[in-house]
Amino acid sequence: MGNILNIIKSDKEFYELDKHVFMESGDGAFISDQIRKYFKVNLVDFKDTNEKEKYIYLIETRESQGVMSAIHNIPNNIIDMTNKNNCKIIISYESEGDLDIIEFNKFFYNSCVLLGKKLNFKNVYVFTGDVTCAEKNKTPINFFGSPHCLDSIAYDFNNAKNRNDKLELSEFKYDFNVKTIDDIDIDNKSKYFLCYLRNCNRLHRKGLAAYFQYHDLWNTNNISWLKISWSSGLPEYVPEKYWKSCFELDEKPLLELDTHDLKNKGGFNTMFSSDWKHNQESFLTIVSETQYEKDTTYISEKMVKPIMNLQPFIVMTTPNFLQFLKDNGFKTFDGFINESYDTQDNHEQRFEMIFDELDKFRSKSFDELKDWWKEILPILEHNQNRLIEIGQQKTNKIKLLEKLYD
Repeated sequence: MGNILNIIKSDKEFYELDKHVFMESGDGAFISDQIRKYFKVNLVDFKDTNEKEKYIYLIETRESQGVMSAIHNIPNNIIDMTNKNNCKIIISYESEGDLDIIEFNKFFYNSCVLLGKKLNFKNVYVFTGDVTCAEKNKTPINFFGSPHCLDSIAYDFNNAKNRNDKLELSEFKYDFNVKTIDDIDIDNKSKYFLCYLRNCNRLHRKGLAAYFQYHDLWNTNNISWLKISWSSGLPEYVPEKYWKSCFELDEKPLLELDTHDLKNKGGFNTMFSSDWKHNQESFLTIVSETQYEKDTTYISEKMVKPIMNLQPFIVMTTPNFLQFLKDNGFKTFDGFINESYDTQDNHEQRFEMIFDELDKFRSKSFDELKDWWKEILPILEHNQNRLIEIGQQKTNKIKLLEKLYD
């Protein structure tokens, strides 16, 4: 196939039958600008294929259930091509990291074993946002952990830096500009925390919001509380002292940092929407990642933002997430911040350990935090440079696609 990706569209078999679960081929995370840099993408209908070419049959899903549904509904003509090694089936669920691989293993051995007599699973691939999926996979299907957000933002960020250009944000009053440590004014810092809480219905975000409520931190820090989705309930792993505050959130109105003029506060692109002045004013970004309870490691734009905006961070997410960052060349802030929470498997204890660190951070004087900031400037610059470096390199996904048709 060389540098051409011949992609057979799966729209008739999937998207046109269930638009809530599936996407049109090519509209999801699979074909990024970075992919187009290395491959010519050729989207075709099955009727336009020929036996001399090799193809990818691409299914893109919005939900984890779409992965299981797709496996059981591969059309027979695609199965025939796959068994002749003329086609690879790729199910792309890269924009999220909530596919439970352990449950998938059970699903496979309960319902897919007979299908293996009909379909060569060695030519079937599942791309998911959980970067640990391959090590947990116990099926003959190939799993690939795709850090799509990290790769895509790194690529766009690098291009913006090379052009010395801004990224226009039509929905906001500001545009995104690439900053360097020379743009940082430590003396301008006057708020402990920066935290974007947008989809507030996730239980760990309720718990974090309860911390803000309990300590009355809303108006003295840079915190957004959009409350786009919300339902009453108490996360079982939130420490008891915060329960009352959690229930108080039911009546709390939304709190906005930069979304006042947006008509659809739940549907805007969050990749580069981060006002520099909020980073400039804040000492620490609290990242509330997408996943907290699941056995998964998923990096979204929420984590990439403080890296590209030269901010130190503490992350509320699944265990061993900071280790993933370090394995990929980033540095963290252990020492000043006790990052042992990253290895804690118990959800409630991890919550308590993170809250303890936030308490300790708030106990510091601004002068002490400014001195700390002077010490960590090299780490902040290193992390941003590492992000730029990732944007310049071939991703593992590109390398895999090149291998598939060697």
